[in-house]
Amino acid sequence: MSSEGWRALGVTIMAGLAGLAPITWASAAAPAWAVGPGFAVTISLSPRAAAGLANPKETIMISADFYGDANAKGRRLQDDMGQIVLAPSQKDEIPGAGVAQFHGPKYDKNLLADVDANGLQVLINVFSGRHSSPDNLLDCDLFQDKIALAAKGIAIHCKLIGE
Repeated sequence: MSSEGWRALGVTIMAGLAGLAPITWASAAAPAWAVGPGFAVTISLSPRAAAGLANPKETIMISADFYGDANAKGRRLQDDMGQIVLAPSQKDEIPGAGVAQFHGPKYDKNLLADVDANGLQVLINVFSGRHSSPDNLLDCDLFQDKIALAAKGIAIHCKLIGE
């Protein structure tokens, strides 16, 4: 018998000895794991950004955050942005302009009942690797949309901040 089964049995026995009705715990639904589609992010750089990252040697970080916008039922799970995190963030680091590959995020399909009709979405942020400076050096496009759209490929262009 599992530890939960023993615990439930113990509570039932204790309640019976005390003349009370047995107490039962409702367990949360077991996660129904699914994997979303993988995708590629193609990074292009302005000529000044390419030169600025080449000397001193600097990298480009690409971050992917997976979420859904909470519906009325999911408001209890939402963060201060009204979103529910559906999968752990992923990051990739590339040496310059090029392609970053992301694996499909593993998420609990049960949580989709708590998000709006847009379902699983991804936010892509791009910034310098901060190896040569504590500050970000890049001003890059942003991608924020359904993961199904990301699976078709994402193109992001970057320039130096202030360029």
